[in-house]
Amino acid sequence: MNLKLFIILTLIFVNKINAMHLLDKNNLQNVKQDWEFISDQVMGGVSSGKIDLISESSRNFIRLSGNVSTENNGGFIQFRSDFDFEKKNFKGIRIKAKGFPSKYYIHIRTTFLLLPWQYYSGAFEVSENWQTFEILFNDFEKSNFYQPSNFGSSEIKSIGFVAFGKDFKPQLDIIEVELF
Repeated sequence: MNLKLFIILTLIFVNKINAMHLLDKNNLQNVKQDWEFISDQVMGGVSSGKIDLISESSRNFIRLSGNVSTENNGGFIQFRSDFDFEKKNFKGIRIKAKGFPSKYYIHIRTTFLLLPWQYYSGAFEVSENWQTFEILFNDFEKSNFYQPSNFGSSEIKSIGFVAFGKDFKPQLDIIEVELF
C-alpha cells in the first residue's frame, strides 16, 4: 500500500471514530425522507421555500431556498430532522456549506424543550464558496430565559438549518453535517 492511500484510509478511519455523520455527500439517497421542510406558515406566516437534492460538478448536496418574509409575524424557513443519539458526548457540530451570502442558523431542540418556539441557536455566515464551520454546543444561545443554559449531545432530539429574521431570498447549500 502506498503512503498516500494509507494516509487517506487513516483519515477516514479516525474521522469515523471521532465524528457522527448526519449528512454525508456520498450518501444522500434518502435525504427527502430524513429531512423535513418547515416554514412559518405553520403559525400563520407567509414565507415559502423548499429543499432540493442538487448534483453539481460531481457533488451532491441539499439546497434550502425560498422567500423569507416577516409579514404576519413570520420570518423563517428551515429543514430539520429528528435524532436519537447514543450516550456519546459530542462537543459540537461541523458543517460544510455555501450559498447566498448571509447569516444562517442551526436550531437544536432537546428533550427538555416542550414548546415549538423553544430551541438553541448557533449562527454561521456563508459565502458563495464551500466553507467548513464548527460550532461548539457551549456557544449555542437559548431562545428563552427559562431554558437550561447548556445541553449535551445525548439530549438532542432534532437539528434544523434555518434562514430567518429578515426579508430575503435565502439559498443555503449543505454538503456535510457531523457531530464531533
